[in-house]
Amino acid sequence: MKLKTILVLALAAALMLTGCHKASAEDENTQGSGAGETVVETAGEEAAEPEEPALPMMETSLDDYPLSTPTDDILVLVNKTHPVTRDYVAPDLVTVASCDNSVGNADTKKMRKVAADAIEELIAGAKDAGYNIVMRTGYRSYDYQDYLFNSYAASYGEEEANTYSARPGQSEHQTGWCCDVGRPGYGLTSFDGTAEAAWVADNCWRYGFILRYPADKTDITGYIYESWHIRYVGLEVAKYIYDNGLTLEEYLGILD
Repeated sequence: MKLKTILVLALAAALMLTGCHKASAEDENTQGSGAGETVVETAGEEAAEPEEPALPMMETSLDDYPLSTPTDDILVLVNKTHPVTRDYVAPDLVTVASCDNSVGNADTKKMRKVAADAIEELIAGAKDAGYNIVMRTGYRSYDYQDYLFNSYAASYGEEEANTYSARPGQSEHQTGWCCDVGRPGYGLTSFDGTAEAAWVADNCWRYGFILRYPADKTDITGYIYESWHIRYVGLEVAKYIYDNGLTLEEYLGILD
């Protein structure tokens, strides 16, 4: 065989061997975790983390205070710095059947429909757990709160009264979203330290309520601890507030 022919054959063999190696390397680079899958990567990109669903917030504008127009905002804030006017009357008020008839008047036995249904469920839940609880007062008009506050102020002084009783217009009872609970036949403050109060504190969130004035949050809420005062905020928000030990003011981020 001539030398020229031998060189041509050798070159061809070398080219074939190089092509085999290249094809093998390309096959390896296109192999994914499963057969036949091709992995496509983009430099500098990271997998996006799923966004957490946003929790409900107050819909009422802070510019609207003092409120005079009723709102369906379940999280509407009413306190010493965010008042309502005498004209504010909670809509869709209904009478709560499981109430203490010896306290208040016909209006104070009412709550907003959603909250009224929820308090009936809470009272039924307490009964199933072996506790007898009733609603004492729910909705209070501006004038009724005016009467209450002035009565306390006349007996104990205005400054002391304002630590546990709201001035007219500053009580969230006027929104129809809250109520006081207690044991039938007992006074309001006698609820403190009872097994019923402990059950309410531990379980009211299951029905969409929060303990509105916790013992260690007086500097935020402006009121002393009230084991009996619960506020409807809805199931999702109630669980979040309970789990994180917050007040409504802290949850909303409105602390002024």
